Amino acid sequence: MHIDAVELQTALSFDLFEAGWDGTLSSYPGQPTRQFAMGHLMNSLVKKYLPGTSDKNPSGDAKALELFTKVNNSCRDWRLDTTCFSDLETVVLGEFRTEIDKFFYPEWDDSSSDGRITPSEVEEKYHDFILNEHDIVSNWGLGNGANIGASETDFYSKLATSSMCATDQTLHAYYVHAVAMSPTWTEMEHSRSIKRGYATVKGSRLAFVPKTTEISRTICTEPILNMLYQKGIAGCLEKRLSQVYGINLSTQPEINRELARIGSLTGKFGTIDLSSASDSISVSFCKEMLPKRVFDILNRFRCPSTTLPGGKEVELHMISSMGNAFTFPLQTILFSALVSSCYRAYGIKPVRSRGSSDRNLIDVFLRWDVEKPSYRKEMKIGNFAVFGDDIIVLEQAYKLVCKMLSIFGFSVNADKSFNEGFFRESCGSDFSSGHNVRGVYIKRLRDVNDCYSAINRLIRWSARHSIELKKSVSFLLSKVRFLPVPYDEQDDAGLKVPETMLKRRLLHPGTRATFYRYMRLQERRICISKYEKRCSLPGFFVNEAGLLVAFLAGSIRNGSVVLRTSRRRAVIRKRYSSRWDYITDARNESYGYAERWKSFACLLLSQQ
Repeated sequence: MHIDAVELQTALSFDLFEAGWDGTLSSYPGQPTRQFAMGHLMNSLVKKYLPGTSDKNPSGDAKALELFTKVNNSCRDWRLDTTCFSDLETVVLGEFRTEIDKFFYPEWDDSSSDGRITPSEVEEKYHDFILNEHDIVSNWGLGNGANIGASETDFYSKLATSSMCATDQTLHAYYVHAVAMSPTWTEMEHSRSIKRGYATVKGSRLAFVPKTTEISRTICTEPILNMLYQKGIAGCLEKRLSQVYGINLSTQPEINRELARIGSLTGKFGTIDLSSASDSISVSFCKEMLPKRVFDILNRFRCPSTTLPGGKEVELHMISSMGNAFTFPLQTILFSALVSSCYRAYGIKPVRSRGSSDRNLIDVFLRWDVEKPSYRKEMKIGNFAVFGDDIIVLEQAYKLVCKMLSIFGFSVNADKSFNEGFFRESCGSDFSSGHNVRGVYIKRLRDVNDCYSAINRLIRWSARHSIELKKSVSFLLSKVRFLPVPYDEQDDAGLKVPETMLKRRLLHPGTRATFYRYMRLQERRICISKYEKRCSLPGFFVNEAGLLVAFLAGSIRNGSVVLRTSRRRAVIRKRYSSRWDYITDARNESYGYAERWKSFACLLLSQQ
């Protein structure tokens, strides 16, 4: 399938001009929200689009490598210079050190020390430490990405049939000692080690993934054993994050979005975005700011170097990169501690977001809509939010937080950080005067699944802003067949339509649920029950104890191991829906969104 993205962009420009767009791509103070949304959509449509049949972007990769090298060198050169600190910045630094010590040592209580104990002596007095060996092992895990030493990305292949790579031979000893507590894991490791043994590598492997048409994103593939322990550390950090700051990484994006929305309405909050934040936590910074025991653990399980695509080995001066499992929770901790320290220096009490029963929350906001003011829901929130490098702070603390971030070696992205005007963005949502003006980003148009996804997202945008995108949707509709699916199905599964658009309804005889067909990308599997000694998959063998461990971990489904595939082959599947017209995200949209979506879906999809 060949689709010309330029032709799609031309069709969109016709639609927007017909809707009254003034042709302005850059926002300006006082610009109407409707005009802002149309310009935002025009800017975003093909910003991340990659033509062709692969995700390769040589020029983008080169720019990404240049940026990675620059950031790594900045980490190498970072030093804390307090000689030019103002009194306020000195207070923040002291508060930050104390905040970090309290985080890693729950027993730490500076009020009971009478000032006779310094933060550097905390390890001698307090023994309740969150990164103990038992808790790290209890939180072991492996993600779905690639790891050095494993030919596949599934849990079973990594733990039961890999060469168990690590950057240090002592990690192998740690691992064998840890699994000795479980007979099943011990048997799995014994079977694996006989056939695959152990391997030691110097570090990670740098690769590129798509970001925008201009620049790619760097990511480092970690060795298996390093990743296993990194996941364990990440689990400990995430648990403590929830206890100290009320941040649950699985739900925090919604809180960030709500604070960003409120900030765009009232100016109460500013949003901060950082450039290359994952790569900017320097080893020098961690050695200076973190308790020695914490630094030693992070340093032990990180990769000291990485290998570039050309084969050159580069020493890493960052404590971790994107690809390291503890990078994201660690930066969330550091930025949360920094915001809290800045607040305390200003005499502001940091208030974390929690459930509606928390008595310490200071603000209650009613969600409302400009078109028809109405009560949406009551939401109690705190006065800051951090999710990775998405930081939201009170307007009066914004400049101090940005200054301290710069001192700590981080770079504030001025183009994506906002403390004035009526625009705020956070966690993939853009708000102008309280309205969601997020555009639609089309990364590829290589098959019907991509087209279905683009059509569904454009229709949702139309419903959100009451703007018909007839030519754009019609252009994409001409490339696919009519395959109706309910609203809560995946975007690439078919065309999301109201139930009234179904030409014929087939109902389940028992539940009366509506029958439908949908498209699904086919998975590559190995059926364990049919496996014989001869297998075309390199490196695969049956490790019976490993199969049991993988099954208990939930990575074996229907008696099969799901493997990675580079091919995109879609198949038709059948399913029933008992809630066809239920709009799952209506509560996060403006008043009347559900009915508008049904109207625009009927209007735009009836063109086919």
